[in-house]
Amino acid sequence: MMLHEPLHADSHHASSTRRREMAVLAAAAASIVVLGAAAQAQTTAPTARATASDRAIQDFWTPKRLLDAKPFLPRPGAAHRVQPTAVTTEGDGEPILSAPGAAPTRGDDGSLARRLHPPVREAPAAATAPSSDVQPMLSSSTGAHFTTTRVFPDAAVTTSPYRIVGKLFAYNPNTRLTLNCSAAVLRARLVVTAGHCIYHAGPSGDDSSTNRYFYTNLNFVPSYNNGAAPLGSWTYSWGIVAGAWANGGGTVPNSQDVAILEMNDKNGQKISAYTGYFGYSTGGLSPNHLTILGYPCNIDSCSRMQSTGAGSYASGGNNTVIYGSAQGGGTSGGPWVQDFGVAGSGAPTGVGKNILRSVSSYGPSTSGPLYLGASILLSSGTGSFGAILQTACAHKAGNC
Repeated sequence: MMLHEPLHADSHHASSTRRREMAVLAAAAASIVVLGAAAQAQTTAPTARATASDRAIQDFWTPKRLLDAKPFLPRPGAAHRVQPTAVTTEGDGEPILSAPGAAPTRGDDGSLARRLHPPVREAPAAATAPSSDVQPMLSSSTGAHFTTTRVFPDAAVTTSPYRIVGKLFAYNPNTRLTLNCSAAVLRARLVVTAGHCIYHAGPSGDDSSTNRYFYTNLNFVPSYNNGAAPLGSWTYSWGIVAGAWANGGGTVPNSQDVAILEMNDKNGQKISAYTGYFGYSTGGLSPNHLTILGYPCNIDSCSRMQSTGAGSYASGGNNTVIYGSAQGGGTSGGPWVQDFGVAGSGAPTGVGKNILRSVSSYGPSTSGPLYLGASILLSSGTGSFGAILQTACAHKAGNC
């Protein structure tokens, strides 16, 4: 079932849309697909409450801890091979679960703006010899065609729909390392990211143990820009991770590397009042053309938002799809968005709908080809995206 609704609606219509959305979520989560990728999602989705108050989490993130945060992008084993394909068949038979996004309802008055740490000094760009020839670049040398660029000028990150995206900081209580990922606002009080950004499921770059546990002190900074938080920083009160990630041993490709956070309000306002939020739709990751956003640490030292435009390139196996991108660690959890942007006058239907299709999950096991992999979001099964979204929406009144 597909919900087709305009991005903006009056309060009665919006209330009706939310009721239908909840009904579809409940129906999809109740249905059990026992074959294919959905069968891998029939596992319990762990949840956790924040272990500290909003104030304590804010105070935890000193400038040093923020600047010391390490990027985290899981990599598949050396035996992993991409499989170029035009169409993704995994996830077929699933009901489609979708809902529209919304624009922010408050103007940007600067009341939440703050500086989290001093600006990161940028290394000068490498000099290149002048040439009259067009040189082939990595962007197209492997067959995974894409364009990756900094979001510019800096002020652009505070405009819609870029302001929906931000940087996510986490703390590993076992190793005492601070980590950084990317994330995006998905519903009124909910933020979506990768499962591995909030939950340690097995041996990884930050902890080689097989212990399973939630990271703590999660702090989301929408429109983050080189230490500046023009829309403030928002702490979590509760989180849920897809069961397929939690029970997957920490390896990738993973069939549902996705998680959802419930954010604390500020001054009686939900985060979406300042940012807006993306729509979403399950399935449909290939064939498609998407915009991938995030804060990779191999570009601009994790300090600025980057954007990749690319089309589906290959199957990564285990219900995942690969797109070309130059973004590396730090972009984990960043949104993959269909029809990203603002529709111009006379634009075809669908342009500017800003529909989230997935989040960044893993990168290549070698230096090339340049790519990112993401799970096809599933609508059904106890550990699926659809199921954890239903749980998150019902966890607190007004979340969705």
